[in-house]
Amino acid sequence: MIEIGQIIAVISWLFLITLFHLSLYPWIKEFLPRVAVPVSWTSGMILTALSTWYAVFCGLPPVFGLLPMVLAFICTVVFHKNGYYRDIPSEWRYYLLFLFVFFTMLIVRAYNPDINGAEKFMDHAFLASILRVPMVPPLDPWFAGGFLTMYYYFGHWMIATPAMMAGIPSNILFNLALPTIAALSAVNLYGTGHLVLKNGRLLPVLAFFMVNPYFIYLALTGTQSFTLLWDSSRVITNTINEYPLFSFLFGDVHAHVLGILAQSFLILMVTVAITCLGNGRKTHVLIILLTALGLSVTPVVNSWDVLIWAPMILATGIFLMLSECPVASIVKDLKALLHKIHNRIKNREEAWTLSPHAGAIYIFLVPVISILLVSPLLFGMHTQGIAGIGFVHTPTDIVEFIMVHGWFLAAFAFSFRKNLGRFPWILVAIIPFFFAGYLSAALAALFLVLAIQRRKGPADLLAAGGLAILLFCELFYLADNMGEIYYRMNTVFKLYIGAWMLCGTAAALMAGDELDAFITRYQGLKVRIIQCTFILLLSLCLIVPPVAVSTMHGPHTPTLDGMAWLMNSHKEDAEAIAFLRTLPGEHVIVEAAGDDYQYTSRVSSFTGIPTIVGWQFHEYMWRGNTPEGWYGVRGNDIRTIYENPDLTIPLMEQYKADLLYVGPEERLRYNISIPTRNLRELYKNRDVIIYQHDFSLDLPISGNAVTR
Repeated sequence: MIEIGQIIAVISWLFLITLFHLSLYPWIKEFLPRVAVPVSWTSGMILTALSTWYAVFCGLPPVFGLLPMVLAFICTVVFHKNGYYRDIPSEWRYYLLFLFVFFTMLIVRAYNPDINGAEKFMDHAFLASILRVPMVPPLDPWFAGGFLTMYYYFGHWMIATPAMMAGIPSNILFNLALPTIAALSAVNLYGTGHLVLKNGRLLPVLAFFMVNPYFIYLALTGTQSFTLLWDSSRVITNTINEYPLFSFLFGDVHAHVLGILAQSFLILMVTVAITCLGNGRKTHVLIILLTALGLSVTPVVNSWDVLIWAPMILATGIFLMLSECPVASIVKDLKALLHKIHNRIKNREEAWTLSPHAGAIYIFLVPVISILLVSPLLFGMHTQGIAGIGFVHTPTDIVEFIMVHGWFLAAFAFSFRKNLGRFPWILVAIIPFFFAGYLSAALAALFLVLAIQRRKGPADLLAAGGLAILLFCELFYLADNMGEIYYRMNTVFKLYIGAWMLCGTAAALMAGDELDAFITRYQGLKVRIIQCTFILLLSLCLIVPPVAVSTMHGPHTPTLDGMAWLMNSHKEDAEAIAFLRTLPGEHVIVEAAGDDYQYTSRVSSFTGIPTIVGWQFHEYMWRGNTPEGWYGVRGNDIRTIYENPDLTIPLMEQYKADLLYVGPEERLRYNISIPTRNLRELYKNRDVIIYQHDFSLDLPISGNAVTR
């Protein structure tokens, strides 16, 4: 059951993220009144997380990360005595949408709360590590002595930030994360619709939460409900084709899902740039700063996303420049901008003024500011990266392609129908792909050329970005260590959510534009009926698929405790882990090493206490062979610790391990032989004993722990 402590955690969580939002709301309301709620909500979340990271980076407690928010409130009182908070009741649609999506997804999580399966152990381990010992960089819970610099961890840090302030435990936080990402992203996309459309402002949100056509096909052909979700994300052969609703229902608090928030925010900010950039110099500066804030976190939340958004920001700047002036004057304008900067720095004679062309400033400053904002974090990361780029030799079957992207392709076909009739020569662009057998690439290329040719507004820019990703994935792949059969799996997997969001938002804006024109022609049309229809469709998207797949993890008593399942299936481990979660300070624990995606490394995963090695292949993907020769050695050392009492203590000291866990998994895998000297029983229940090495400090004993 959902206990009172869980309800308090939800209330505390909502209070804090709303506090982050309200601290920036008056300042953004002054310059971007139509989208002040979504912009301030997401930027407040990101800014607070960055402030907390920098506070810990400087050796301060995480709570110091609240200082920018506190200062913003103080400045609001001083400079905005009347404030803009009086306008909040008129923004009720944003808040209602947020609460509807948040609590709908929270109910989904309450009935599927288990931190079990897929990569949930890993995701929770990161959150638990950050909350247990907030430090920069965080400790790697699966590699004693290592840090999370080899993985883009900032999304987990961002989600952990409110939990640090409110004292929300990681097992509850895990099930608050995705409802929050979904709700804030929905608000961002509603803001995008609010800027562009008159009547169909919910359409971008609807596109965001739709299932793909293959889900519908499977449902209509009698596929069992518990396989609907999984099968709908494995459409294109030997790849993964996740879409946002799949990710939220599946429940992994993974980097590519956490990155959805920044991506939705950047979609909003690109739309803001195109529609609001001419509203004055202060508005121009604010848009640049906020866009840079969103762009800055993309490589540190999910590095794959920067491959989408760095080019998108460049394309937005070019779009703005082409909208303002002929191509011939762009180079001249950039030279003038650089000349002004040079004079300002060297002679301090010329006051800073904006270039006549806002796009030139935008394209120059957004990347620079974004790098400056996260440079210590960005340059402190040591991820594996990619091994190269290759050419796709197994193009996507056109039917599979349509089964993934069919909704958006249909909207593009309808929107571009007149342009294709007016410029049939555009069909020439697809001839090379057609004859080479790359039919899916041909379809993506056709709509891409049409979007670039029309260049009408934010919808065409977003469509061009999404279609460019799809075309790239049809022609190229980024090489990794996934083998020959799954050679393009990660490329498609990591880039397709961004493509879905860009194409989905673009298709929704195009459909909304057609709807606005239709309503204008037929004045008697009941707009309220249409708006209610969109609300109904959105409700169906958020209710029917979750109900259809509700059996995939089995029946549950509703709870937000992601570790509650342990008490039923691994009770002794659950009790021992609960004890370990109360231990203060830094520790290293020895536990059984095993295969990835199995019930191994469960102690480090659920406590955040680092172990010698966790899921070994995951660690190999992240850090390669650094430090040299670790792969295999660490697993063998764990076996030696359990089976050779003469080497138990020396090896524990080598890894600075002060805790030794002996439970059912360890007895199953090893012939346990523990030395009696230099170890004491810290905790004991029916099937678990936790030993402590004497070189560590004495710890408070609680429950049924065994003293000397």
